[in-house]
Amino acid sequence: MNYWTAAKLIGGGNVQRGMMTIRALALGCKLARRKHPVFAEGKYHALGVIGEEYRELERAVEKESPERQTAEALDVAITAIRFVQREHEREGMNG
Repeated sequence: MNYWTAAKLIGGGNVQRGMMTIRALALGCKLARRKHPVFAEGKYHALGVIGEEYRELERAVEKESPERQTAEALDVAITAIRFVQREHEREGMNG
């Protein structure tokens, strides 16, 4: 699958929106790996990290601006991506 097709699928048919989302996720992954080089030590720790990000999203939805809600939703997605990438099983992942 090429980038354009992926952007279209992620953007729900809107390539620009998909490209913005892909960029936000890529940058977020880069920054998260710099800030937290070790994502988690095992799958249950990783699940806890994702859960904490989800709780932060819940709080944002209840009390924060739409921009903050989006930022927290990206954090949930980024931690889930790191789980999918199996970073909790790797040592020294720098990406």
